[in-house]
Amino acid sequence: MLPGRSRNSISSKRNSLGFTYRRPPFTRGEDEEIRRAAATKGATGISHILPHRMKWDITKRAQELGVTLFNSHELPLKILGEPLADAIRKRAREDGISVRALDAELGTGLYFTSCAALRAQRGSKPNMTAIRKAIEFFDAALIPGPEGTFTIDWKDE
Repeated sequence: MLPGRSRNSISSKRNSLGFTYRRPPFTRGEDEEIRRAAATKGATGISHILPHRMKWDITKRAQELGVTLFNSHELPLKILGEPLADAIRKRAREDGISVRALDAELGTGLYFTSCAALRAQRGSKPNMTAIRKAIEFFDAALIPGPEGTFTIDWKDE
């Protein structure tokens, strides 16, 4: 390792500096737990199963094993029940913008993140101010339809 240094001197120096703990290698059982839980849990969920392992260690070991961990950001968007808000959320996902970042950019509070779903559950009308801001942001047009319904014309499609 280090020329001119004995194993004992290196060990002593490690102890004096505080580098005394070496993490044990992963066992076959731990590897099986990672493989089994990777599809439904991320590193955080697996760290609850293996409490003596850190998330970083689990992520690195999963990469070594060739296993892809669960990522909640890759889930399909939930349909809120409000067609205009759903279309805008879908467009934001296609453009690589998170819904929370869209709300922050437009200054709409948490409308597209959570409020639109609550309004749809209550039977309230959509917040047209937030919808119009999003339509301007995406350079689209709001087209009125029959019986007071609206559709969005994405000009680039």
